[in-house]
Amino acid sequence: MAIKATVDFAIDCKGELTGNQYTGSFVAKTKLSMKESLKQDEIYRSILGANSQDAADSSKKVAAAISYLMTHLVTSPEFWKAQNLGMDCEDMNLLAEINNVCQSKIEAEYKKLAEEAKASEELLKAIPTV
Repeated sequence: MAIKATVDFAIDCKGELTGNQYTGSFVAKTKLSMKESLKQDEIYRSILGANSQDAADSSKKVAAAISYLMTHLVTSPEFWKAQNLGMDCEDMNLLAEINNVCQSKIEAEYKKLAEEAKASEELLKAIPTV
Protein backbone atom coordinates (compact mmCIF):
# COMPACT_ATOMS: atom_id res chain seq x y z
CA MET A 1 0.00 0.00 0.00
CA ALA A 2 1.22 3.41 -0.94
CA ILE A 3 -0.37 6.63 -1.93
CA LYS A 4 -0.01 7.77 -5.52
CA ALA A 5 2.64 10.45 -5.91
CA THR A 6 0.43 12.72 -8.02
CA VAL A 7 -3.16 13.31 -9.03
CA ASP A 8 -4.48 14.79 -12.26
CA PHE A 9 -7.46 17.08 -12.53
CA ALA A 10 -8.99 19.54 -14.95
CA ILE A 11 -11.03 22.66 -14.52
CA ASP A 12 -13.44 24.53 -16.75
CA CYS A 13 -14.36 27.77 -15.00
CA LYS A 14 -15.66 31.19 -16.06
CA GLY A 15 -14.14 34.06 -14.12
CA GLU A 16 -16.75 36.05 -12.23
CA LEU A 17 -14.90 39.36 -12.56
CA THR A 18 -13.13 39.02 -15.89
CA GLY A 19 -15.64 36.85 -17.73
CA ASN A 20 -12.71 34.82 -19.07
CA GLN A 21 -13.17 31.10 -19.61
CA TYR A 22 -10.40 29.07 -18.00
CA THR A 23 -9.93 25.48 -19.10
CA GLY A 24 -6.93 23.34 -18.38
CA SER A 25 -5.31 20.34 -16.77
CA PHE A 26 -3.25 20.23 -13.61
CA VAL A 27 -1.01 17.70 -11.87
CA ALA A 28 -0.56 17.94 -8.11
CA LYS A 29 1.66 16.18 -5.58
CA THR A 30 -0.26 14.18 -3.01
CA LYS A 31 2.36 14.63 -0.32
CA LEU A 32 5.08 17.11 0.57
CA SER A 33 8.54 16.71 2.03
CA MET A 34 9.31 18.49 5.29
CA LYS A 35 11.15 21.16 3.32
CA GLU A 36 8.14 21.67 1.05
CA SER A 37 5.79 21.88 4.05
CA LEU A 38 7.98 24.57 5.56
CA LYS A 39 8.04 26.36 2.20
CA GLN A 40 4.22 26.30 2.13
CA ASP A 41 4.16 28.00 5.53
CA GLU A 42 6.80 30.50 4.42
CA ILE A 43 4.77 31.41 1.32
CA TYR A 44 1.63 31.78 3.43
CA ARG A 45 3.34 34.18 5.84
CA SER A 46 5.07 36.12 3.06
CA ILE A 47 1.76 36.75 1.30
CA LEU A 48 0.23 38.15 4.48
CA GLY A 49 3.30 40.18 5.43
CA ALA A 50 4.23 41.52 8.84
CA ASN A 51 1.81 40.68 11.65
CA SER A 52 0.19 37.96 9.55
CA GLN A 53 -1.79 36.88 12.60
CA ASP A 54 -3.73 40.17 12.37
CA ALA A 55 -4.75 39.67 8.73
CA ALA A 56 -8.42 39.44 7.82
CA ASP A 57 -9.87 35.94 7.62
CA SER A 58 -10.53 36.38 3.90
CA SER A 59 -6.87 37.27 3.35
CA LYS A 60 -5.79 34.22 5.34
CA LYS A 61 -7.99 31.99 3.17
CA VAL A 62 -6.50 33.42 -0.03
CA ALA A 63 -2.96 33.03 1.32
CA ALA A 64 -3.70 29.45 2.38
CA ALA A 65 -5.05 28.56 -1.07
CA ILE A 66 -2.17 30.15 -2.95
CA SER A 67 0.52 28.65 -0.71
CA TYR A 68 -1.14 25.23 -0.95
CA LEU A 69 -1.27 25.36 -4.75
CA MET A 70 2.24 26.77 -5.10
CA THR A 71 3.68 23.82 -3.20
CA HIS A 72 1.42 21.05 -4.52
CA LEU A 73 1.02 21.82 -8.24
CA VAL A 74 3.58 20.13 -10.45
CA THR A 75 2.15 21.23 -13.79
CA SER A 76 -0.47 23.80 -14.66
CA PRO A 77 -1.92 25.40 -17.79
CA GLU A 78 -0.44 28.51 -19.32
CA PHE A 79 -3.21 30.75 -18.01
CA TRP A 80 -2.28 29.80 -14.44
CA LYS A 81 1.40 30.41 -15.05
CA ALA A 82 0.54 33.79 -16.61
CA GLN A 83 -1.31 34.66 -13.39
CA ASN A 84 1.86 34.09 -11.38
CA LEU A 85 0.51 30.80 -9.97
CA GLY A 86 -2.45 32.58 -8.43
CA MET A 87 -0.77 35.71 -7.09
CA ASP A 88 -2.09 37.84 -9.97
CA CYS A 89 -5.46 36.09 -10.24
CA GLU A 90 -8.38 38.53 -10.45
CA ASP A 91 -11.14 35.91 -10.29
CA MET A 92 -11.58 34.66 -6.73
CA ASN A 93 -13.88 31.92 -7.97
CA LEU A 94 -11.09 30.58 -10.19
CA LEU A 95 -8.64 30.40 -7.30
CA ALA A 96 -11.30 28.72 -5.15
CA GLU A 97 -12.20 26.22 -7.88
CA ILE A 98 -8.61 25.14 -8.52
CA ASN A 99 -7.85 24.91 -4.79
CA ASN A 100 -11.04 23.00 -3.95
CA VAL A 101 -10.68 20.49 -6.78
CA CYS A 102 -6.99 19.97 -6.01
CA GLN A 103 -7.63 19.36 -2.31
CA SER A 104 -10.57 17.09 -3.09
CA LYS A 105 -8.50 14.92 -5.44
CA ILE A 106 -5.68 14.62 -2.92
CA GLU A 107 -8.09 13.85 -0.06
CA ALA A 108 -9.65 11.10 -2.20
CA GLU A 109 -6.25 9.43 -2.50
CA TYR A 110 -5.76 9.51 1.29
CA LYS A 111 -9.26 8.10 1.77
CA LYS A 112 -8.49 5.30 -0.68
CA LEU A 113 -5.27 4.52 1.22
CA ALA A 114 -7.16 4.44 4.53
CA GLU A 115 -9.73 2.07 3.05
CA GLU A 116 -6.98 -0.24 1.79
CA ALA A 117 -5.37 -0.22 5.23
CA LYS A 118 -8.70 -1.06 6.88
CA ALA A 119 -9.27 -3.93 4.43
CA SER A 120 -5.78 -5.27 5.16
CA GLU A 121 -6.44 -5.01 8.88
CA GLU A 122 -9.65 -7.02 8.49
CA LEU A 123 -7.76 -9.69 6.55
CA LEU A 124 -5.15 -9.93 9.28
CA LYS A 125 -7.85 -10.27 11.94
CA ALA A 126 -9.37 -13.15 9.99
CA ILE A 127 -6.16 -15.18 10.12
CA PRO A 128 -6.44 -17.76 12.90
CA THR A 129 -3.78 -17.51 15.58
CA VAL A 130 -1.83 -20.54 16.59
